[in-house]
Amino acid sequence: MKIYKKVGRKCINLFPSIIVRLKQAEIKTEPEIYIGKTIISSIFVLITTLALLLSLNIILKFPQKFFLFIFLIPIALFSIVFFYNISYPKLIISRRVGTIEGDLLFFLRHLLVEVRAGVSLYDAFLSISEGSHGAISKEFKEVTKKISVGVSETKALEEVMLRNPSTNFKRVLWQIENAIESGTDMGNVLEELVKEFSAEHRTAIKTYGAQLNSLALVYMIFAIIAPSIGVSFLIILSFFSGFPINSGILTLVLILVVVFQFMFLGIVKTKRPKVE
Repeated sequence: MKIYKKVGRKCINLFPSIIVRLKQAEIKTEPEIYIGKTIISSIFVLITTLALLLSLNIILKFPQKFFLFIFLIPIALFSIVFFYNISYPKLIISRRVGTIEGDLLFFLRHLLVEVRAGVSLYDAFLSISEGSHGAISKEFKEVTKKISVGVSETKALEEVMLRNPSTNFKRVLWQIENAIESGTDMGNVLEELVKEFSAEHRTAIKTYGAQLNSLALVYMIFAIIAPSIGVSFLIILSFFSGFPINSGILTLVLILVVVFQFMFLGIVKTKRPKVE
């Protein structure tokens, strides 16, 4: 652990955003240790792969033209391991943002109902923390815990804002905090937020629907029309050129179509708006 910390301390200035990212991703590891582990594990992969390839070269005696790959492959693996570990907190943050923003409108409606019913703000927060709003309920457990030990409501909300990665959630908490400080009617503030986010969700769904039309056209061309016409063209070409169309070529076409369909499903999933 000490070696990780020592290496991490020397290199942490190269990654100034890692401290905030680890907090937002809720990764409890110290930034210096995380950077140290990333660097040392990447170097370990580099040395191990290089040693393995050099050993294989001595035993199998690779042709000279492959000698360059003995050094390129370890460097490539080093880069993959290093950049994956550095980007991992960002990936976790992205998932957290998606989870939070998917539940945001339901959370606001829940809070609005509680406030309109005359429930105190602390009890409303407690109800949210015990509700089924995923990551938002978890955040409000922290808020209510802090309030119960004497921290003011605005201070507790501010602390959550500082470590939360979702811009929209921060905006909601900022509006609630402002309403508490200024004495504005909380019900009116929440009602406006519900209307605003409802409109944003409708717009996002309409945009997604429009994108699906163009994506469907791309799917038709590359997954249905192109393979059908391509195979027909190859069959006709084989009659004139004598080039045989065997099962290997047809299998390759099938694999390409399946890979494209998986990629297409991934694109559709990433384009989907973070609404429920």
